[in-house]
Amino acid sequence: LAVIFVALICGSVIGQTSSQFVAAGLPLLGAVISLHLGGFLLGYTVPRLLGNKEGVCRTVSIETGMQNSALGVVLATRNFPDPLTALPCAISATCHSVIGSTFAAFWRMQKSEGEGGPAKKSTEQGDAA
Repeated sequence: LAVIFVALICGSVIGQTSSQFVAAGLPLLGAVISLHLGGFLLGYTVPRLLGNKEGVCRTVSIETGMQNSALGVVLATRNFPDPLTALPCAISATCHSVIGSTFAAFWRMQKSEGEGGPAKKSTEQGDAA
């Protein structure tokens, strides 16, 4: 339900400012994508350098890369009369949702260290008995 509301809010802002978005296009999109990719990368790398397990690194990466830009959209539209103030936040919310979902889906297909721990061991022990 939350995803639907975020999509509607962001779609509304982007729809109201579509001509300005097309004019700002690539530089704005590039900045927003770079911001979130940097968040995902740092969110993964720092815990890894600190010796955390893969699952922790992935979780921190998702949490860092997917900051709540939808809140920025709501605050900007409520506090500033110009709808352009909410455009970067709307683009950001859309980008971090797409990038975060992509990483989550990719990592879900990958095995992380420590996966299948106790359940796998108890099955192996049962097979040996």
